[in-house]
Amino acid sequence: METKTVTLDDLVDVYIDNRGKTVPTVDRCDEYLPLIATNCITDDHLYPQLLKTRSVDKDTYDTWFRAHLQPGDILFVNKGTPGKVAMVPNPVNFVVAQDMVGLRIKPEYDTKYVFALLKSSKTRKRVDDMHVGTLIPHFKKSDFSNLKLEVIADLGCQRKIGSLYFDIFRKQNFNQQINENLLRLMNVQWKNMFGSLNAENGHFTDLATVAAGGTPSKKQADYFGGDISWITPKDMSLTNDVFIERGLLNITEAGLRGSSAKLLPKGTLLFSSRAPIGYLGIAANPVTTNQGFKSLVPKRNENTEYLYFLLKNLTSYIEGIAGGSTFKEISGAGMKSVEFPLPTDNQIDAFHNIVTPMFDMVRNNEQQNKKLTDLRDLLLPRLLAGDIDLPNIETVMNNA
Repeated sequence: METKTVTLDDLVDVYIDNRGKTVPTVDRCDEYLPLIATNCITDDHLYPQLLKTRSVDKDTYDTWFRAHLQPGDILFVNKGTPGKVAMVPNPVNFVVAQDMVGLRIKPEYDTKYVFALLKSSKTRKRVDDMHVGTLIPHFKKSDFSNLKLEVIADLGCQRKIGSLYFDIFRKQNFNQQINENLLRLMNVQWKNMFGSLNAENGHFTDLATVAAGGTPSKKQADYFGGDISWITPKDMSLTNDVFIERGLLNITEAGLRGSSAKLLPKGTLLFSSRAPIGYLGIAANPVTTNQGFKSLVPKRNENTEYLYFLLKNLTSYIEGIAGGSTFKEISGAGMKSVEFPLPTDNQIDAFHNIVTPMFDMVRNNEQQNKKLTDLRDLLLPRLLAGDIDLPNIETVMNNA
């Protein structure tokens, strides 16, 4: 297939941003649009609910932005994690902070194809090579005219590749929506059973062991690169999965022995204790963590689901009792001091029996999404390079 080299600026019809200035906001108000930040973007998806956002009133919305986002525009992150992108959903019920810019693609190019192109490893590497700043990486908007991309010239081929990419995207998004609904249902069930429980108070230590983590010395090359999963709060910020398998780095047996990191069993509740407090997941396999966690190792497997929603519902309280001047942190002693009405084993078992099938479905959907991501990452570079004959793409997908 014929390709041509263009710049990102060549592809963009309209830029949607706030002129690079801090947008005036008001306290969160349901009648105004929330202002979201870059950590609302995870993988291809946009999650405005991830932040306790501030709002933008109507006058600011009407006058502050060069243009207003429309469904199908592409959000491009400039600062923090430059090059991260998300497709603007329908309806558009938010505005963006100054660290992002919206891209409206010219009609002679397919937006979904351009989105897939921006997600490719080749483009991400180019963005990484071009951004400035070490502490907080920043991709300058002026560099949109310098970011070179090889695009397939034929619009029909672009549309086929874009549609294929979004078939996978839609399936992943559908799985994610199912999981969000299941988690809401389980939380309602938890509140019905335990929200107004009449029982004597207990502590986390009645149901689990509170475990801290540790960081092997980065000066020891043989401490990293093994097959032991090592999780940090940053890893948790990059996913919405309930079941956590791995982070960005693994450690070795030597790294485990040479640090205060502990090998935590499958089913452990991974709870970040600082920067920020409240990232929560369930270990899908044995893992270790850094010191930014106060994890709960259940004394019985049946306690896992109850503890998950207990932590969900106590996070605001835990934040309130946390100490620290630079940033909030809950200590091990602080976690052990938290009180709540303590249910009996039979009550916990009843909840476990109700929600286990739903948790199994959540886990299955997350695993399917990982496989779909692997399939996408396998096919996309070959499609963008023209190495796969598009008429035979269904056969390639079935055999992948």
